[in-house]
Amino acid sequence: MQGSDQTQGRSPAQGIVFDIQKFSVNDGPGVRTAVFLKGCQMKCVWCHNPESLSIKKQLSFSVQKCIGCRACEKACPKGVHRFDHERSHQVNFDDCDACGLCVDACMQDALKIYGKEMMVDEVFAEVIKDKVYFDKSGGGLTLSGGEALKQFDFSLALAKKCKENGLHVCIETNGASKPEHYRAIAPYVDLFLFDYKATGEKTHKSLTGLSKRVVDENLQLLAQIDAQVILRCPIIPGYNLSDAHLEAIARLGESMANIQKVELLPYHNFGKGKAVEIGREYDVDAELPTDEDVQGWLAKVRSYGEINVTLS
Repeated sequence: MQGSDQTQGRSPAQGIVFDIQKFSVNDGPGVRTAVFLKGCQMKCVWCHNPESLSIKKQLSFSVQKCIGCRACEKACPKGVHRFDHERSHQVNFDDCDACGLCVDACMQDALKIYGKEMMVDEVFAEVIKDKVYFDKSGGGLTLSGGEALKQFDFSLALAKKCKENGLHVCIETNGASKPEHYRAIAPYVDLFLFDYKATGEKTHKSLTGLSKRVVDENLQLLAQIDAQVILRCPIIPGYNLSDAHLEAIARLGESMANIQKVELLPYHNFGKGKAVEIGREYDVDAELPTDEDVQGWLAKVRSYGEINVTLS
């Protein structure tokens, strides 16, 4: 496996961040800064951020940018990079320890490392730069991933820091973290963006690798403590798309007073290219939905009752 185990011996004030996106408008209300943390309990077959699944730092290689100069091969002490007689660049991701020497040597930006060790204060310093935009738009910080609560101590410390400084805080979660983590962080979170991925235990486990039971229990827990929720529902044709699933989404949205609204997230295949670049397989064979398809899903959900459902 790539990289060292970053969960061992790390300060609660330090996390592994793989991206910070400024001026995000799809990760909660207003203009937001989204901080993406590595690590996830689920292994969704359609994962849009496959670079987030491992909590370890990872090498990424873009074959389109490579010119075959072989500088990476010379720089790497592990023999991770290999070129055949046609100058085809092969990468042994399993042997990579994400030291970054090959990245420094590459002049074409064909290589990069996903994952950077950052302190809470470092991340907060980036987030607070945008406070004027947050104040004008009702935005703030969104913690995402992967699964932000996989790095619970770091997420808790950052959420506290932001709330102490008057920022609105969202956390996007797959619902699979420990119940005590949701209870502990809820006082510092204004809104949970809660993923609802599949209906039925067998389907959920086959598509995500985890039981649906823990997700349902944590959704009920957030309702019990009156934590505000937006239910986010990725819709993947051929995988989780069914009338039963759309009806279950509607019933959940109707039944829980703490759910502000439901958002449908139509399938896109952005994760495919990223998976290839980190040496992972991407086996999803789903059609990209048309606008007509998506409008049909919205109409179907609305047909089951009075529910605030939109697209994200």
